[in-house]
Amino acid sequence: MKTGWMKRATIQRMTSCLFFCVFVFAGASSSEAQESSFGGDPRVELTNNTTPTWSEAIDAFQQLADRFQDVGFIEVGQSDVGRPIHAFVFSPNASSIRNLDGLRSHRNSSANRLCMLVNNAIHPGEPCGVDASIAWMREVLADRKIKNRYLDEMDVVIIPMYNVGGALNRNCCSRTNQNGPEYYGFRGNSRNLDLNRDFIKMDSQNSVAFVDLFHAVKPDVFVDTHTTNGADYPYRMTLITTQVDKAGPVIGSFLRDVYEPMLFDRMKQNGEAIIPYVNLRNEIPENGIVGFLETPRYSTGYTTLFSTLGFTAEAHMLKPFPERVEATRLLLQEMGRLSLDLADEIKQVRNEEKKRLSSAGALPTRWELKEADSKPLYFEGYAARRELSPITKSTRLRYDRQEIWKDSIAYWNAYAVKYEVVLPEFYCIPQAWRQVVERLALNGIQMTALPNDTVWPLRVDYIETFDSSSKPYEGHHMNRTDSIRAVVESVQLFAGDWIIPSAQDGIRFLAETLDPRAHDSYFTWNFFDSALQQKEHYSSYVFEETAYELLQNDADLSVNFEKQKKLYPAEMKEPQAQLNWLYMNSPHFEGTVNRYPVFRSLTDRSTIQ
Repeated sequence: MKTGWMKRATIQRMTSCLFFCVFVFAGASSSEAQESSFGGDPRVELTNNTTPTWSEAIDAFQQLADRFQDVGFIEVGQSDVGRPIHAFVFSPNASSIRNLDGLRSHRNSSANRLCMLVNNAIHPGEPCGVDASIAWMREVLADRKIKNRYLDEMDVVIIPMYNVGGALNRNCCSRTNQNGPEYYGFRGNSRNLDLNRDFIKMDSQNSVAFVDLFHAVKPDVFVDTHTTNGADYPYRMTLITTQVDKAGPVIGSFLRDVYEPMLFDRMKQNGEAIIPYVNLRNEIPENGIVGFLETPRYSTGYTTLFSTLGFTAEAHMLKPFPERVEATRLLLQEMGRLSLDLADEIKQVRNEEKKRLSSAGALPTRWELKEADSKPLYFEGYAARRELSPITKSTRLRYDRQEIWKDSIAYWNAYAVKYEVVLPEFYCIPQAWRQVVERLALNGIQMTALPNDTVWPLRVDYIETFDSSSKPYEGHHMNRTDSIRAVVESVQLFAGDWIIPSAQDGIRFLAETLDPRAHDSYFTWNFFDSALQQKEHYSSYVFEETAYELLQNDADLSVNFEKQKKLYPAEMKEPQAQLNWLYMNSPHFEGTVNRYPVFRSLTDRSTIQ
């Protein structure tokens, strides 16, 4: 028997827009100019090539909150630059909300209502969503029928400008390939972090504020607004939908078969054809595009860990800024209306996903592209030309906008599971790893502190081989391991060490942060590096005598030593290699080098269900 949303997959539901209006924030250079813009006809022409500063954007959202009863505007946390991050809330009686705790209580009291969370200016040089969100909300609030439908069924929460520090670092030219606006913010925040790589590692105060807000409102649908880089083509808007294979069989199927096709149809009927994000396979679209695997460092990769439907809007960099704003506004409008139309299905899908996770005995933690699995995708592109560069005197690429081609291109968007972790009954993390424990707690992970010192038999992983990046990346260097040795050991635990049950809502978050092989695990982000270093060593001239005594008194050690020399003659030719082997196989070796300090219960989750 098909569920409601599955039935919709076979039905073409075309909902025409009742009216098409172009309505944007006029890019006022002062709060006075912004205030005056509220008095005129909201359907104004898109001609302005400016975007508001941080303070102007905050003023614009505040004016909406001052004007309408069911709108709230609150501070939800601090940014790294020391200024607040705000949230605009459109919900019944939202004007009474004063802070994040109030918003959390408000959402808890109306948990049956859908919630859509929009994040803007994570990259402040890509500000389309700031203008578009103001325009979208002004339009919704001005139309009584549409406004009442939202109030009946769905809350909307908007972060006006997430990267406050980057927004304050305003300039004209850092987005070299972008067509406007005249001035905009900078990609890095005040710590020069790319905040769209910070959702798991949480180095910034911005991410702490986001995580607090995210768990307070528990959104069903999440949208992050961006401007893309890359190839040139006619489309004004592309979209990253959470990668469907990574999203899982429940949410992934719904996104692929229902939500995305209906959204694309609605955008096309409104005159704004969109396509998947143009992640090039090889330099130009004709060679095909690859579905973007947004791992948990990215916003939608993070939100998917908690069964939220995630989308990243990517307006095209070379289209005039007002056109990019309008394309983003229309996308938000249609996503809002589609989410309202599919409210029951979205709730059902999320509940089914939570049930799937609650009964899962194992979960994937790493994926890889299926190179042989592509499908045709209709695409309209500009002809690519090769010309002689007058600067470098070599061949350069140029797109000819006067010649448009229409054809199918290859689209690779199938990912296979590379690693899957068997879920234990519980994890154990020593309290010493407080940076990891703090991040788990911020994400709502339930933990219990051991009351007494104890010794438990636990599963222990040893990182046998790993690679580390030679250069820093977003404040860290990245680790990668494919080789892990698992053993059972008696582990000394102390009062205050943490026991983390796997039977909780955040199980997918736990799996993808604590499995060392996962794309964005805390091992990958080098939170556990000190566990990978040997602390005690030996002096050869002293250990020579100790090694001789060991070989004389330990027959097994002597036999294994001779076997090792025969099996690996080249490696064991050097005297130091022989001494080192004897040291590492003796009681003198500390034995904890490369021991991963996240332990697992001997019982698996599946055995206790």
